[in-house]
Amino acid sequence: MPQATAPAAAQANVLAPVRFNTADVPEAERMAFVREFYGPVLTGLDLAPAPDDPFRISVSFLELPGAWVAQGTASAMVSTRTTALLSDGIDDLTICRAERAYRVTTPDGREMNVGAGETGVWTLGQRSSSIIQPDTVFRSVQVSRPLLRALVPNLDDLDMVRFAPGDPVLDLMFGYAELVERQHIGSEEAGRLVAGQLAELAALALKREAPRREMSGRNSVRAARLAAAKAAIHAALHRPDLSAATIGAQLGISARYVQVLFEEDGETFSSHVARLRMEWLRRMLDDPRHAHRRISDLAFEAGFRDLSTFNRQFRRHFGEAPSAARRREVP
Repeated sequence: MPQATAPAAAQANVLAPVRFNTADVPEAERMAFVREFYGPVLTGLDLAPAPDDPFRISVSFLELPGAWVAQGTASAMVSTRTTALLSDGIDDLTICRAERAYRVTTPDGREMNVGAGETGVWTLGQRSSSIIQPDTVFRSVQVSRPLLRALVPNLDDLDMVRFAPGDPVLDLMFGYAELVERQHIGSEEAGRLVAGQLAELAALALKREAPRREMSGRNSVRAARLAAAKAAIHAALHRPDLSAATIGAQLGISARYVQVLFEEDGETFSSHVARLRMEWLRRMLDDPRHAHRRISDLAFEAGFRDLSTFNRQFRRHFGEAPSAARRREVP
């Protein structure tokens, strides 16, 4: 049962455990509260109860700087990380162990079936749905991607991972999470220390998985997503509203994850888009068939919203003004 980091204002003390039980909400108001606050605001998920199992959940959780731990019980439901909810920018990894089997699916057809007592790992930075059985008892640890990226090679290649019951490192991590969830941690500094220790334990387990996947010849999830993002940019290059957010929404990943894909490839999302637009414009300026067209019209067709930005980027890219480039090319 993943948890997405809630705003600090949602809790009086972000370092104290919080408990929530649907039984404390009047039945007539229960689903409205869940759909308007508990789901999208507190967990970052859209929660839909099973039609034959009245919605109920009892959970305690503790938010830390960079991590979140939770444990509780829930009725049968589907919890979905929707495209709209991805706008919160959260792309943490969820590590969840439940006493009953559950399934995680993505819109592009990938799925992970997690058996009773097994541990599933997936990211909140993409669209996904978790199908939960009735009376599920769960423990969940959520760790921010920046904390884990410093510890786990090829972290972004680990799309969905399943661990067998009794994994000693994960047993230790969940035991530690249960211990700290019962405590009132006295300061943010202590909270950061605890979050770092949870991340280190999670990393010990995840690092065992990363080399196996790299050696297996399995296509890199990160490389595939980068290729898909580049293809989507090419298709939308001339749209003025082209952004990491629009590409992320199209691919079902967060805008921040789109930016990270390009940063790890050696350039920013914005510089990649600007370069492609400049290359297209240069081809148009060099083509005598378009010599009659105004440079400003070409700039707007390339997707630029204003001429000052276009002129500045063109000069930075080619070292001269667009008008000078065209004059040099005209015989």
